[in-house]
Amino acid sequence: MISSIIYYSDSIAPWKEALKGLLCQTPDEFGWQRIECLQDAPVSGMVLLHESDFQDVDLPLIGARKVLMVLSQWDFSFALKWIKQGVNDSVGQEDLHRIAAWVIAEQSRSVWHETQPLLAQNTLQTVLDAIPVPIFYKDEWHIYRGCNQAFSDFIGVPKNKIVDHSVYDIAPKELADIYYQADQALLISGGKQVYETSVKSAQGEQFEIEFNKAVFYKTNGKKGGQVGVMLDITERNRLMRQLDQASRTDPLTGVGNRREFNLAVSIALEKAQGRYYATSLLTIDIDHFKLINDQFGHSCGDEALKFLVHCIHQASPSYARVYRIGGEEFYVLLPNTDLAEAKRAAEKVRQHIPSQSLILKGEEVKMTVSIGAIQLASESQLEDSFKRVDQALYEAKMTGRNRVCLAYYD
Repeated sequence: MISSIIYYSDSIAPWKEALKGLLCQTPDEFGWQRIECLQDAPVSGMVLLHESDFQDVDLPLIGARKVLMVLSQWDFSFALKWIKQGVNDSVGQEDLHRIAAWVIAEQSRSVWHETQPLLAQNTLQTVLDAIPVPIFYKDEWHIYRGCNQAFSDFIGVPKNKIVDHSVYDIAPKELADIYYQADQALLISGGKQVYETSVKSAQGEQFEIEFNKAVFYKTNGKKGGQVGVMLDITERNRLMRQLDQASRTDPLTGVGNRREFNLAVSIALEKAQGRYYATSLLTIDIDHFKLINDQFGHSCGDEALKFLVHCIHQASPSYARVYRIGGEEFYVLLPNTDLAEAKRAAEKVRQHIPSQSLILKGEEVKMTVSIGAIQLASESQLEDSFKRVDQALYEAKMTGRNRVCLAYYD
């Protein structure tokens, strides 16, 4: 019965038979399998890799395999370089007795570890599995050396397919490249790393995750790897977005408030400046709104405001944006619109509103509005633009209401 497979690269082939002769002196039996690259060898497999067969794509996988690097000419500095890359050991290609001894030693160690589970490790794993958020840790070669059940469940991979595996053994290459580069950057810089990203679970659900990762150190002060915790912040972020939206929305009419308008007008002017487009603004005020409140009550006044917003939306271009600035006064922001076009849009709104029936307490009410219009200048001149369009609105009120007046610059 074959107890273990020895995976070997092409350049090891000339010494294969001699090594088989040495290994046959042990009670263990070994199978031999040639590989093109480390990806062909399973995680934790014994690999005899000749330095001439090493490829760049092998580097992230070295730590997840038991690799003996066989050198054309053994040299301590070369040996040290490969050990720092994650190989188990290195040896000269002519030293067949050392190669065979390494294979026997690795086989003995693997049998011992299988039969001697460590109580402390089992206790730690039990504690980690009790934590409901995903946790993982990797060594200095970015190989997963542990995780909890929550992490396993989230990515949909059994723990025994995670621990001792490279990220390239678990994730598609395009994602593994990103994760591996991030791991390298964190390990080089040391310290901590906190960031948010969107992640899809094994069940296909989309989550917003906050990653908290930190480098940990060995007792000798050298970097040992990194530990990471994944916090599900989907609900928190949803509530934050809701709160932010509420802070920018008029609760009665559902349109944006002044805060939202201030953000939108800055963005609109920035885009207009880059594309040489005009941006215009309408300010709309209900005529004799106080009479509606006095005659029908404030609840009916609220209905009138909602009715007005509905009518403005009906009569305005699809790209128009409506904002309640205060009381019965509204702004309509018109991107890519010059003053002549803004006047036509304002007239359409003005004519449309009294053509619609508003029923308050069983009585039909015909509302009219006064409108001021202006083509906005640069953002630095906004305050002046607001004053001028307010003056145009005042002019519309003072000259009989139910009309559109235009604002101009000196």
